[in-house]
Parts: sequence; structure tokens; C-alpha cells
Amino acid sequence: MYLPWLIVLLFVSAAADVNDLQLLEQFRIAVPNKTVLAGWSGRDGACRFPGAGCRDGRLMSISFSGVNLHVNFSAVASTLLQLSTVEEVTIRGTNIAGVLSATKGITCGLKLHLLDLSGNGWLTGSVADVDALASVCSGLRVLNLSAASIGVVKVDGQEGMYMGFARLEVLDLSDNKITGEGDLKWMIHAGAGGVQQLNLARNLISGEVPAFINCSGLEYLDLSGNAMSGTVAAGVLSGCSKLRTLNLSSNNLEGLFPPDVAYLLSLTALNLSTNNFSGEIPSDVLAKLAKLRMVTLSFNYFNSTIPDALTALPELEVLDLSSNMLSGTIPTALCSLDASSKLLRVLYLQNNFLTGSIPEAISSCTRLVSLDLSLNYINGQIPSSLDKMTGLRDFVLWQNMLTGEIPASLAGIRSLENLIVDYNALTGSIPPGLVNCTELKTLSLASNRLSGPIPVWLGQLDKLEIMRLGNNSFSGLIPAELGDCKSLLWLDLNSNKLSGPIPPELAKRSKMVTATMFIWTQARNFWYLRNNAMRISQCHGTGSLIYLTGIRSDDLNRMPSKKSCNFDLKYIRSMDFSAAKISMVFLDLSFNQLDSMIPKEFGNMYYLMIMNLGHNQLYGMIPDELGDARKLMVLDLSHNKLEGPIPSSFSTLSLSEINLSNNKLNGSIPNNGGLATFPQSQYENNSDLCGFPLPPCELNPVVSHDAVAHQSKNKGKVVAIVVGPVTGAWLVLFVLVISLCRICRRKKYKIHDAKGDLQQENVFSVLNFDGGNAYEQIIEATENFSEKYCIGAGGHGSVYVAKLSNGKNFAVKKINATENGRLINEQMFYREIEATMQIRHRNIVKVFGYCCTARDKFIVYEYMKGGNLLTALNSYRNASELDWKRRLCIAQDVAHALSYLHHDCSDPIVHRDVTTKNILLDLEFRACLSDFGIAKILDADESGHTRLAGTKGYLAPELAYTTKVTEKCDVYSFGVVVLELLMGSHPGDFVSSISCPSNKSTSMKDLLDTRLPPPEGEVASEIFGLITVAIQCLHPNPSIRPTIPSAIHFFSKFARAVDLDYLHADIMEFCLL
Repeated sequence: MYLPWLIVLLFVSAAADVNDLQLLEQFRIAVPNKTVLAGWSGRDGACRFPGAGCRDGRLMSISFSGVNLHVNFSAVASTLLQLSTVEEVTIRGTNIAGVLSATKGITCGLKLHLLDLSGNGWLTGSVADVDALASVCSGLRVLNLSAASIGVVKVDGQEGMYMGFARLEVLDLSDNKITGEGDLKWMIHAGAGGVQQLNLARNLISGEVPAFINCSGLEYLDLSGNAMSGTVAAGVLSGCSKLRTLNLSSNNLEGLFPPDVAYLLSLTALNLSTNNFSGEIPSDVLAKLAKLRMVTLSFNYFNSTIPDALTALPELEVLDLSSNMLSGTIPTALCSLDASSKLLRVLYLQNNFLTGSIPEAISSCTRLVSLDLSLNYINGQIPSSLDKMTGLRDFVLWQNMLTGEIPASLAGIRSLENLIVDYNALTGSIPPGLVNCTELKTLSLASNRLSGPIPVWLGQLDKLEIMRLGNNSFSGLIPAELGDCKSLLWLDLNSNKLSGPIPPELAKRSKMVTATMFIWTQARNFWYLRNNAMRISQCHGTGSLIYLTGIRSDDLNRMPSKKSCNFDLKYIRSMDFSAAKISMVFLDLSFNQLDSMIPKEFGNMYYLMIMNLGHNQLYGMIPDELGDARKLMVLDLSHNKLEGPIPSSFSTLSLSEINLSNNKLNGSIPNNGGLATFPQSQYENNSDLCGFPLPPCELNPVVSHDAVAHQSKNKGKVVAIVVGPVTGAWLVLFVLVISLCRICRRKKYKIHDAKGDLQQENVFSVLNFDGGNAYEQIIEATENFSEKYCIGAGGHGSVYVAKLSNGKNFAVKKINATENGRLINEQMFYREIEATMQIRHRNIVKVFGYCCTARDKFIVYEYMKGGNLLTALNSYRNASELDWKRRLCIAQDVAHALSYLHHDCSDPIVHRDVTTKNILLDLEFRACLSDFGIAKILDADESGHTRLAGTKGYLAPELAYTTKVTEKCDVYSFGVVVLELLMGSHPGDFVSSISCPSNKSTSMKDLLDTRLPPPEGEVASEIFGLITVAIQCLHPNPSIRPTIPSAIHFFSKFARAVDLDYLHADIMEFCLL
């Protein structure tokens, strides 16, 4: 009797299999990237479909991760989601685009319980669309839509609720674009509180934490990284009795400790970090939460003592109370025999106001892996029983008041990786047993009272990357064995009593250090504390490396050395290595008693960025081989006994700082390269050294009658022609931000002060002729600025081409001296000098000098033979030469120039007039930004307000109602320039239409310059990405516009997508504002 039913079931099953094969075939056809699914057809069966997972011959799952499908979501919804036997569909990071509402009207396969669409940034929709998706896929239990664009479509308050959320167990909407407070409240009323795991981290949700209703089943709630504010009111979470993980970190929440936490008895992880909570940490509340394993309250303003209740938590593994205002002592019961906190693995108490000593009982925390007590007022000695913590990796105690010796018992912790105890009052020597700590990566003992010789055995620590022993009383020789350290990248021995020769063996490991090691160093959150006051007696060394994990950078002002010295905090940026093996990057041996020649082998340290050998007794000539250290940015050889000339090889270095003062150097400062751009103070007190910026070599430093007569002849005339640095193709090893880069440094003067400074300059030589001669040559070469040499004119000046005696052409911008605009033009002249004289970037037009006389004011620029971009685009012939690849390169050039101005200068510079007319091209179509006459340097102590200036059609819209200038003004102008570059003419009305979106679609093909053939393949992909970036730059709200670096990052990331039909895709679908 069961046979007919069996036949029916087999028939239905066979029909389902046929239908599934048809769906897979439809999906294969819909995918534009034919290579992804190449080689499969329906005849092969479902189990051979790429990404298929089968069990007992039945299709159970489909998985694509990181594959460039470039398919619209509607194709996924109409095929893969309807497969009858599939339980899991994972399409993660596959460049799926389209709208989530495409699921309306479909019926998902009844067995589908997991859908992962994460990492598809072009997938858009509202939270109501998510609810609808969960409704049509009735069997769905896990839905992951993280890193998409959910929320760009706002939910309608009157929109119907499908109650699909109530069926889900896991809902991940992290890293989306959910904004405001309405969407979250809508979700809660639609049943999201009934989800077991709800992740809404890193959106833009604002307002107070809403009351979660019907949340009795909620176990995991993550609202971190949003913009929520206000207090956490009583009752909003009281019904979520099963909550095990609560993460409210990185918001703007304030007030007292959230009261509802007391009712969350199942809580195992609590994270309230990076908010503005204050008051006491309630001991009575914590005492109830016996299941807590992780407590993270860092970066708040709690101002109580550390509650004893924390030591009684039986399962506590992580306790992070860093960067609060806690006082009192470390609880003595922590990990004691009668306490329950012996599972503790991480203890972070740094950056508080703790006093007293480190309790001996802490040694009973035998499972501790990371201990950080830095930036407190802890005194006494380091406990000698720490060797009981045999798994300890991080021992961080810098900036306290610790005394006594470094315990020899530390040698028993063979797992130790980071020993950081700088800025204390420790005495004695380095314990010899540390030679057994073979995992050591950081040995940072600087600024203590340690003495004795530097141990030879340090060279045996193969994994040691950072060795900081500066500002102690170490004596004797620098061990040559330090050159055996296979991983050493940072060596700081400054301000000791070291003597004898500098061992050339320090360069022994050049090009042998593994590059990935310093990536680890960066990940450990080290920051560079740059010393700008080495002339102050107690402020020695180039700078310090600070372990800043868990510490507010502003709180570094609590450091005594930070108060007495002029330190700047700089982040160590990401590395860009050109080789798998590198060399040491930082070497500071200054303020010792070293007496030898400089080893020529240091020239082999190709990746060395900072070398400070100043304030020693070094003698002999500076090795010419040092010029081979091509990455060198900071070089200090001052206060020694060095002789001979400055090596000509230094002209090839891209130095941002140099100090050769107080030696016995002679000869002429090389006038090519960038050496002539540094202040006179960096070369002073070398009796036989001459050439700019010192007096010319042909003149006696003592002012003679002839010199007086020469000055008298040029009275009232100021000429300052400066040769810029030679720019080469060098990869950045790593960049110590901003203040390391003197490239953008400038004097803090007002316009009238600058004018006075300029008029006090003396005549100096350049390109083997002095400034006065250069002035005369420019007047002669332009026939006193005849119109026939004029290559451009504007409202404030004209540009002339001048061919000087060395055969080179220069562009000379002469400032107009109109009767009623003279003052404004002069201000623009000095502003342009201030903004450009010390800028060095391959995509910013090079300034060679300026002239200021009673009759003339002009600036001498690099001559760009290709003219400006506007002219090139307006010329049919030139526009044809500007093919798509060249236009992409031009856009990148301008972006890199703006990124440099905004983020790599000591004070950010806003150009304020980024237009195609102010972008110059050379014959290879390299683009350079020019015309800084209205540029604004954003001082930290200035408001940024200024008068309206710029070019109509490129001005940011906010300048219509505010006078405050920010970098986002340039970002807007950049967006206009990019569209003009790709469209061939000013985008005009299209820019206006962006802020007033309509239902009308806009394809890329409709926008592109028709004088060129349509782009194809990868070029089309890159142009599509560039247009989407440009449209984001044109957002009417400046706070939503990307920064230039983030725009570059987005473009470079998007450019890897190559197989969508970019020419006909609707751009605005990807650029919802």
C-alpha cells in the first residue's frame, strides 16, 4: 500500500533535482564573469557545480567566498535562494550589487537555514527589506549581511512589518549604513529583540539606547562603534535575562554605570569601553555576575577605586580598566589563595592614578599572559616572584615610580616577548638570565638609572626587534655582537656613557632582516614620540618609541619628560617594503663618548630612516658611502670632530632633516639636491664650510668692504632662488608622520612678518650664480616680462617662461601690482611662498625660489611643458592623447598631492582652488598641482575661518553659508575635477543633480568623453570606481565626504573588480548619498 506513495515521492524528488539543475544553469548564465563557472553544464550534475557541497549525492550547500561574481542580487534571489535541497548559501565578498527588495515575490527553498551575503558593499536596502527577506525565507535561522549597504534606504515608519526577524536566531548587520535612531526602534518593534544574536556594530545609529522588548531570548547584543549618546536608562535591557554578551563600546554614552547590568545574571562578557561613563564601578553589581569572563571598561571616566568584588569573580579571564581615573592601590587579594580570579589572562590597568606597590599576590596569577600597569604612580620594587607567571608575554610598566633592580627571576619567564619598563628609576644592570628569554621582541629599558656594560649576549636574541636602552648610565663599548641580532630594527642607545668605536658590525644584518617583523611591531600599537627640543640639556635623543595600547594620547602630557621637552606624538604608518629582507630602520647613538670614524658600512643600511650620531667625539671624514642609505630621512652628525667636505652623494638623499653643525667641515655645501633648503643653523660652527644657506664660498664670512659694496648695490632687492630636492622612485619603508617630515615645515609668521623676514635675506648663490645674477637673468630672459613670453594670466598675476643661462626653462609667476588690489596681491604672494617653498612632492609643482624687490615680486617654478589640464581637455588633439589610462593616472596624481597637503604636513594645507586650470602636465602627462595663492594653512590654534575664495563651479556648497575652510572643501573640488577629467568638460548640471536624486538611471557610458572610444575590461572597472569616488566627494554634507586617503583606498580596492557591465550599469545605484 506504500508503493504508490513511494513512487510519488521519487517522482517529486526527481522533479526537484531537475528544477535545481535549471536554477543553477540560470545562475551560471546570469554571472557576467564566465571564467568563474566555466566548464560546468547541467549535464555534469548539481554536485559538480563550482562551490557546491553535497551529502549522499544531494546538493546541500553553495559557497563562494572572495570570487568576483559581479552579479545582481536579483539573479541570486531568483536562482540560488530557491534551490530545494540547499541548507546553506554563502556568497561572501563576491561583489554582488543591487537591492535587497529583489526577494519580493519569490519563495525560498524550505531547507535554507543559513544565508551569508557579507562583504558585498554594493548590496543596498532598508532594515524593512531585511525583515522581508527573513519572512520569504521561512526556514532561515542565520542571516549575515555585514559589510553591505543596508540602511542607505531609510525605513518608512508606516511600512508594514513582516515579523521575519522573529524567526531568526542570528542576525548580523554590522558594518552597514544604518543611521539615526528610527531604524533600530523599527527593528525592535518588528521582533529583532527575539533574535538570539544581534550584531549592529559599526553603523551610524544615534540617539539613546532604546528599550528592547520581547528580548527574553536575546543572548548576544553588539551595538558598538555607533553614535549613540545619552545615559543608558533603567529598564531598557532588564527583560533580556539570558544576555551573555553586551557590547556598547565606542559610542558617546555617558552617565553612571548602566543599572540594568545588575539583572543580567548570565552575562559572560561586558564591554563598555570608549564612552563617557563616569562615577563608581559598582562593587555590588559585579558581585552578582559570577559568570563574567571578560570585563572591558577602558577609555571612560570611572573615578573610584578598583572594586574588591572583581577579585572574587571565579571565571574572570580579561580585566581591562585602562584609561580611566581610578585611584587607590591594586587589590592585594588579586589572585590570592582565597580569591577566585586565578583564571585571569589579561590585566590592563594602565593610564590611571594608581599608587602603592605591585602586590606580591599578583605572582599567583599564573595564567596571566599580558600585564600592563604603565602610566600610573606605582612605586616600590618589581616583585621577585614573577617567574611563577610562566606564560607571561607582555610585561609593561613604563612611566611609574619603580625603584630597585630588574628582578633576575624574570629570566624564568621563557615566554616573555615584551619587557617595557621605561621611565622609572630602576637601578643595577641588565639581568644576565634574560639571555634565556629567546622569545623577546621588545627590550625597552630607557630612561632609568641602569648601569654597567651593555651585555654581549644580547646579540643572541634572534627575535629581538626593538632595543631601547637610552638615557641610562651604561658604559664601556658598544658590543659588536649586536650586529648578530637577526631581527633588530630599532636600536636606541642615546645618552649613556658609552665609549670607544662604533662597531661596523651593526650593519652586518643589512638586507637580512625579515620585513614582516616590523609589521608585527606596528600591530603592537607603538607610537613615535618625536623630540623637537634636543638643544635643551635634558632633552636628548631623536625620539622615543611608546607602547600606547590602552592609553589616551592626550594623557601623555602627564609624562614629566613630555612637559619639559618639546615632544610630538606621531603614528608609525603602514610599511611598503620593496624587498623581503630589510635592515635596521632607526639608529640613535647620540650623546655618548664614542670616538672613532663613522663606519662606511652604514651605507649598506639601505632601509635606515633615522640615524643620529650627534654629540660624540667622532672624527675623520663623513663616508661618501652614507649616500647609499637611500631611505635616510633624518641624519644628525652634529657636535663631533668631523672633517672634510659634505659628501656629494648626500645630494641624492631625500632628507627631511639634517644637522651637521659644530664640526670641522669645509668646502661648499652641495647646491644640487635638497641640502640648500635647510636652515643655516644646521650647518653653523663649521669654520671652513660655505655656500647657501651659509655665506657664498667666494665671500669671506667676515663682512669686507667689497661685501658691503655688493650689498649696497642690491639694496632693497631680495632674491631667494632655492633648488628643490632630486626626486627619485623610492618606496616608502615607513613614514614617521608629520613632524619627522620637515618637508612641509614652515615658520609660524603672519604675512607682514614674512615680508620683513624676506627683506632681511642676503644675496646667496644658486646653480653657480648668485641671487642678484638670477634676478637679472630672469628680467633679461623675459625681456622685462614681455607679453610674448606670457604663457598664462589670472586675476592676480601672469606666468612667463624664462630660459636661463644654464639652458633650462623656468615658469615665472609675476604678481600684478594693481592700484586698488596691491595689498591683496602681496598677501597672496607671501601666502604662496609660505605654502610652497618647503613642499616636496612629485605631484606638486616644484618651487625654485622667489624674488621680492620694490619693483617686482615673482615666484620661480618648475616649467611644465604640457600646459594645464583645462587647455588639454579643450583641445581635440590633446584630449585624444589623454587616453583613459592617462586620465586615471592624472586623477591619482592629484589625489596623492592633496593627500600629502592634507595629511602629511605639520599643519594641513587646504589648496582652496583645485581646478583643471591649476593642474599642470609635463610631456609624460605627470600631473602637478599648482597656484597656492589662496591656500590656507590650518594652524591648530586658528579657527580656519577666512574670506570666500576659489573658482565658481568648483566651490564646496557649504562655503555659501560658512567661512570655515576645511580639507573637505578640496575634496569637493577634487570630485568636480575627476568628473571633468572623465567627461571632457565641466560636469555642470550633473553635479547639481547628484544632491537631488531622481529615479532616472545614469550609466557610465552617458557620462564619458565621447572623443575617446569606450573603455574596456580593467580600465572600465577602474573608471567606474573613480566615478563612484568622485560622486561621494560631491556629497553636500562635508562630514560624509571621504578623506582623500580613504578615497584613494576605495578606488584602489574597487579597481580590482573587472567583469561587471560597467558601461551600462546605473552609477547612481552604487552612489546613493
